[in-house]
Amino acid sequence: MDRPQSIVNFERSYLGAMVVGLLSSAFNWSLIRGQVAATPGASILPSWFMPVTILVSLAINLLLWYFAARKGAVVAKWIIVVFFVLSLVGLPGMFSGIMPMRVVIFAIVSFLLNAIAVWMLFRPDAKAWFAGDRINLKDTFS
Repeated sequence: MDRPQSIVNFERSYLGAMVVGLLSSAFNWSLIRGQVAATPGASILPSWFMPVTILVSLAINLLLWYFAARKGAVVAKWIIVVFFVLSLVGLPGMFSGIMPMRVVIFAIVSFLLNAIAVWMLFRPDAKAWFAGDRINLKDTFS
């Protein structure tokens, strides 16, 4: 089965949100490091902690993208939805005036791209894609 347009659009939005997140990390690196350094107990964290955290997050998102967009895994779809819902918790804090405007802009763009991606997962052609149950984990990892 060819991938439906909604899955292609999901993929573009989801990967776009990842790129925006990486750009945000790059442009706001000193701010991120300053916030981590101001956290109690941060002095025990090794210097590689933040880059590794970003890479692990990226790896998880890439795995979710792969299994949802390329393998039609329903579990990946729902994990993406749960992560999106959890991101709603931090959204009001973006408008508190504490964060610099460039951070807010990156966060809003990333959030909107993720919202579009999640919406695409529930369109009729995407439902058919996930109903196909093409994934076989044994074959995927062997």
